[in-house]
Amino acid sequence: MFDRIRTVCILLAILALLSPAASLAQEIKSSAQEIKVVPFPKSYERGEGRLILNADCRIAAAEASLLPLAKVAVEDLRLLFGAKSHAAKGEPEGGGIELKIDSQLQGEAYKIEVSDRVAVSGGNFKGIAWGFVTLLQAAEAENGRVVVPRMKIADQPYASYRGFTLDLARTWHPIEVVKQAVVLCRWYKIGYLQLHFNDDQSWTFPSKAYPQLATPGRQYTLEELHELESFAAARGVTIVPEMESPGHGGAILQALPEVVGNDPSAAGANALCPGRESTYQALDTLIGEVCEVFPSTSYFHIGADEVNTSAWTQCKHCIEYRKQHDIENEEEQYRHFINRMNDLVKKHGKRTIVWEGFSVTGKIPVSKDITFMEFESLYELPQNYVAAGYTVINTAWQPLYIVNARNWSPEKIHSWNMYRWENWWDQSKAYPNGIDVPETPLIIGAEMCAWEQPAKDEIPSARQRLAAMSERVWYQKTRRTFADFSNRLESTDAKLTKLLQMPPAAQE
Repeated sequence: MFDRIRTVCILLAILALLSPAASLAQEIKSSAQEIKVVPFPKSYERGEGRLILNADCRIAAAEASLLPLAKVAVEDLRLLFGAKSHAAKGEPEGGGIELKIDSQLQGEAYKIEVSDRVAVSGGNFKGIAWGFVTLLQAAEAENGRVVVPRMKIADQPYASYRGFTLDLARTWHPIEVVKQAVVLCRWYKIGYLQLHFNDDQSWTFPSKAYPQLATPGRQYTLEELHELESFAAARGVTIVPEMESPGHGGAILQALPEVVGNDPSAAGANALCPGRESTYQALDTLIGEVCEVFPSTSYFHIGADEVNTSAWTQCKHCIEYRKQHDIENEEEQYRHFINRMNDLVKKHGKRTIVWEGFSVTGKIPVSKDITFMEFESLYELPQNYVAAGYTVINTAWQPLYIVNARNWSPEKIHSWNMYRWENWWDQSKAYPNGIDVPETPLIIGAEMCAWEQPAKDEIPSARQRLAAMSERVWYQKTRRTFADFSNRLESTDAKLTKLLQMPPAAQE
């Protein structure tokens, strides 16, 4: 009897080891011990031994276009490991690093091969930038030298749009903090940093055409912004400028009432007048100025949410405009305004992004080439935008918003996915059970949004949360546990502190 019981126990133990769950657990444990990378790559193969980089490591850019990245890499190795290196165009050498475009790879896909040297290749500049970040996260310092495990990695993102919003208008941020946000985005392969330049509280972009627009003490210089664009581009991060209109327009209404103001105005109304041609002319000029500073972006965000149209009811300009264009009411005029703004954005060679703000039903159809950021699930449901054929980015209030004390833990974010919307507010249609949308190519990614926060709190509050979001949108089908993620995050977060050049006390 005892022998039979023992035999059964052994068989059960063998079956448990062979089960998918056990195999996965062993694989995760093994991988997490070998390299601590966030997000974890789709394909990772560990080789034998390690490569010690040369004392003065040559970072060779195969194409001249990769030299800015190679120069950033030199600074990375210094900050993280105290290592000396140099950037150069040309062929790689043993014990060095090669950066190159691979025509066989698509877009942001990248490969890393570590043999007698390190080869980082990608389908484009961003792909190589992400590959180098993976290399930095996997590398260690040893006796003043940089040590890299021999390995092969093949990786690419699931979501094409991975973003982070920084609110510069409600609480102004020094340019150094904005640069730290770029570093944070780059470290976790977040390709887009959206900058909310204006709101009721202030206008922070320096316009040459309308110098009276800039709010004293809360504005950037053109030199700062041009340098920011170069800083971000060299790291694979694209700046997406946001110029909020027609709502949230308190600052521009105060500065240019005779250009964009309603007549008469309404108490508490903060929406620009959509009935004046001067409004569109001014916005056209401002869009052009912003695009000149940020040429690398393919997107331009016009805001277009939470529009208080009360002033439009009696505004003589709006009334006359509605008659001329056969527009039925203020809601339809709002939709018309979005279409006109979209035409202006396309005129400057960009693609329009708006916040969720109107229903897909209506007499004036909003152009299908506009991308929507669904955040509140109040004005319209995400599945309805998708059904109507719109491209959607998930910016769900819960768990992707960081608004001072209202935020969600990295563990909560790690349990979410980009096809799910939740909200804490009982007026939202996503409350209390959330909304799950079937997988579709029309949902192209997600963006974490930080609003109204003091500049000193911005990076500490976002750094681990953004890492959790990145892990989920980079590899949608991942079965890795939060414990495994946390283990890797501990290592990457410590290195991030060195890149940010922030003291540990500045962390949350």
